[in-house]
Amino acid sequence: MNIRGIKVSNGFISSLHRELLTVFSRHYNIEIKTLTVFQLYGFGNYNENRPNLKGYITEITGQWINGKYLYNKIKEIEKGNSKNIKLRRDYLSLLIIATGYNNYSEYLKNSPFIGSDIRNEEDSNIDENSNDVDALYYVGYYVEDRQYYIKSKFTIYKMKSASWEILYWEKNIEPTFYKYFGKCVPTGESALSFYFSKENSTLNKECFVNIFYGNNMQTKPVLLGAYNGFNRNNNPVIGKLIFEQVDNIEEQNEKVRSKEINPIFHHYLYSQRMEVDGILPHKDSDLSVSLNRLEIVNFLIGEYLGFYMDKNNYLIPITFEVLNELGELKFKINNTNLIGIARINRTENYLISEFSEKDKSFSQFSLQVQPLERDLFLGHMLVYSGANVLNGKVLLWKKYKALKKFMEQNKEFYLNKNDLENSLVNKIDEYLEK
Repeated sequence: MNIRGIKVSNGFISSLHRELLTVFSRHYNIEIKTLTVFQLYGFGNYNENRPNLKGYITEITGQWINGKYLYNKIKEIEKGNSKNIKLRRDYLSLLIIATGYNNYSEYLKNSPFIGSDIRNEEDSNIDENSNDVDALYYVGYYVEDRQYYIKSKFTIYKMKSASWEILYWEKNIEPTFYKYFGKCVPTGESALSFYFSKENSTLNKECFVNIFYGNNMQTKPVLLGAYNGFNRNNNPVIGKLIFEQVDNIEEQNEKVRSKEINPIFHHYLYSQRMEVDGILPHKDSDLSVSLNRLEIVNFLIGEYLGFYMDKNNYLIPITFEVLNELGELKFKINNTNLIGIARINRTENYLISEFSEKDKSFSQFSLQVQPLERDLFLGHMLVYSGANVLNGKVLLWKKYKALKKFMEQNKEFYLNKNDLENSLVNKIDEYLEK
């Protein structure tokens, strides 16, 4: 359903409102004057189990509607600041259906509440406002709960407003669309922002979307962006978005309903969502997933020196250092220096390193929390070094001054076990070669 705004006269909306109230009061056999504004329109402090317009429209049409939005539009008419009023097209359709008519034209032709002057004024309005020229159509993608893949329809109208219809397969046969309608806010020369107010949302929640498009937006088949909104429990969420351009609304409808998943989009978006917890801390320590993890990081702070044994039984020197309680770290192998940050895994038995690398290579390193012996640790790594892949166990000594001095004097890429003192060789034979 098209949800762009349509301009109609104040007289038209006033007549439609009066007829809707008449049908509503007959349906429930209730006098309008006995209801408060909140109860009538269904917002604020109202009883959802008692008659209200919002509930009535939902019952008749099967579509959710924002009662405060309707109330605000009626108050806007009563102020009389303008001859016309802009109303959401989908809301106008719901009001007409709830009043007992199938569409705008049928209501305009048959309603006894409309005078001839309003009919003449409004006769061509629906055609003039239904033109879809200058609309850009996209199919949007994001993930919910880290993995659940969500499709949506995102349509931009004349770079001034936008609709965002998010699809959920809550029913096996027919999907449910949750809709946002909002304003376009230009941001610099290469980005757009969209603000979706809760009054213009079937979810009754606000959302903010930022899109990067570079230079010429119309020529870009894929746009990247981010959203900031609320999940179903009203907790704040942020995440990445992909918008794929399509040619028209028919292709948009077909593609969004397809259950096929683009694997490239899926892997780009995987885990790209963050949710704020719904329980606030009483003190800063409440924010810690585990106080024990902070103690573990403090225990592991320090410099580690050790070796990786390659397939030819040569030793490659390694330096690993946990700098502070934040888990900031340094890692060096084959004159390759990496920096990053570490975290304790959920089972609290490994320190997992995450590196920030300038090139496209990807490295992993984990340190076993429980020492093999006093100040002797086992690690595991996967490092791409030139054409080589270094994958396997690493043996590391902590606070070993003699080993540090040895490495400062022997800076070759590869070492032989015979170059080391016997105590080191014995540990390598026991833990790396077994």
